[in-house]
Amino acid sequence: MQNQCGDVTMRVLEYESQRAQARKEDMQRRQMRLAELGDACTVEDKKLFNKDDKKYKLQLQKQNKLLHVCLSVLLNLAEEISTERKMVNRKMPHLLIQLLDRSQEDLLLVVLTFLKKLSVFEENKDQIAVPETLSNLVKLAQNPNSRIALLSLRLLFNLSFDERVRGALVESGIIKLLVDLLKHPPFRHSVLRLLYHFSMDERCKSLMAFHGEGMTMLLQLVVHFPEPRVGKEQFGAEPVGAGAEQAVQDLVALMVNLATNARAAEVIVQSGLFPPIVLRVMKHRDPLLCKVIRHVASHPGVLEQMLDLLASEGVRMAKWMTEFVRMALTSVDNPELLLEVLGTLANVTVEEVVWGELCEAGLVELLTRLLVPGFSEDDVVLECILLISNLACCRESVQHVAESRLPAMMQDLLIEKREDEEIVVQLLFAFQCLLGQDEVRDFVLQETELAPCIMRFARARNPLVLEYATALLQIVAVASDNQSAEDGQPAWVEQIKAFRFEQHNQEWCRYVSRELSGGTGMSPSYGGYYDEHEGSGEDEEEFAFHWAGMDAADPRDLAKRDWANQDFGNLSHSSRWA
Repeated sequence: MQNQCGDVTMRVLEYESQRAQARKEDMQRRQMRLAELGDACTVEDKKLFNKDDKKYKLQLQKQNKLLHVCLSVLLNLAEEISTERKMVNRKMPHLLIQLLDRSQEDLLLVVLTFLKKLSVFEENKDQIAVPETLSNLVKLAQNPNSRIALLSLRLLFNLSFDERVRGALVESGIIKLLVDLLKHPPFRHSVLRLLYHFSMDERCKSLMAFHGEGMTMLLQLVVHFPEPRVGKEQFGAEPVGAGAEQAVQDLVALMVNLATNARAAEVIVQSGLFPPIVLRVMKHRDPLLCKVIRHVASHPGVLEQMLDLLASEGVRMAKWMTEFVRMALTSVDNPELLLEVLGTLANVTVEEVVWGELCEAGLVELLTRLLVPGFSEDDVVLECILLISNLACCRESVQHVAESRLPAMMQDLLIEKREDEEIVVQLLFAFQCLLGQDEVRDFVLQETELAPCIMRFARARNPLVLEYATALLQIVAVASDNQSAEDGQPAWVEQIKAFRFEQHNQEWCRYVSRELSGGTGMSPSYGGYYDEHEGSGEDEEEFAFHWAGMDAADPRDLAKRDWANQDFGNLSHSSRWA
């Protein structure tokens, strides 16, 4: 510390801190002694205590002025990181948090400013974020002085990056406080940033959902936001600070996080402000706001309420999905919006949706265009596949899918995206939905080479891919069985039979393969016939028992058997498949 100014000031701060602690403990002992006396306490005792208390408060007022000057000097010196590190080594965070219970506003302002500066470092944050300090900061956030309250909120924001700190703050009831402060514009920026941090925890989302007034205020801020896109500040003639831009970004990010919670999504739909949000998305093409609708639609119970609301007489937005299809058709060059629109449509999985009308509005043509190899990113491709599954489950729209290029393109995607297990699983499921419709099953199988492609995935190591591939292969096998002989079965029918036999008799097939290649490997359930073993006849009895189809437990009976009439079909493993 240059010219020892900082060192001397630091020693003064340490000394005054020790004096204040000693005086505080002394007054606590006097107060406890007075309480112990109870009714035996005389008037003189009370008068003496009041005199000491008045003297103590006067000393604090004088000390507050000295501490304010010392901390102001040290705060300026701490602009140099190396100097700040020296202060931290001398327990500066601990000295500061002891002053949070003081009442002088100027001292509190410099203490909070200093703590906010120190809290950006992990090691300092751990020293500051103790339960007593967090409790004091929550109280200071309610201070009548708006500067003190605002600094407290900013310090809490720095500390709230820690999940443990967020949990402690929630226990202190800070959510209700933040909802109340949201009404006041000066605090709105800091409150939104804090609420966004809390919205990363599932428990906090549920707590915020129970504060209906806060949810309504957030939705009103979104609906009445002056710029076209919520979360994108438009710079006018006058420069706009980064804080204002960050505030609106936190607003829409907070709504996105809240919409992932079922209870919060239900509150959003029931608030009466959800239809204006949908209209705002259609008008301004806001991708982040569309993500809110997408998350709301991802909850099955809330989805039904959402559809009923939009189709009600008071709202009259029953054709909103058709508008979303048109919006997607004009947003091919806007991948952010396109992804959210497709994701919203893919989340609508109820039977009441008239998918046929959406196909006539251009949905199939859109999907065909987006699934051209190399045209779209993987996340867009995935949403397209989910949408095809929805269309394939509806009899009104499955014909549109089958008669398009989509089945062949899906088969090509299976090969192209074979390394992406999520896309593969969704493609296999989409084919299951498609082949589950009797009207188009045979047509799809004739127009594609699906069976050989699926057999590759039926050998996959991923259990989910294996499960879906096996189920789809079963559907294809049943469909091939139902074909009449005169129709002429394709070559892959026999391939499926051979493949399924191999799948059910893997051990036997491996043994036969070794025998045909001249190997002397072990048989599936017993030793090879030409294998030499040291042992007694127990092994031979076991061999005879298995070999004779479990009806020749006595090896001496072999000579008496009528081999001419023996049914050798029992000597091999068989497998039935349906």
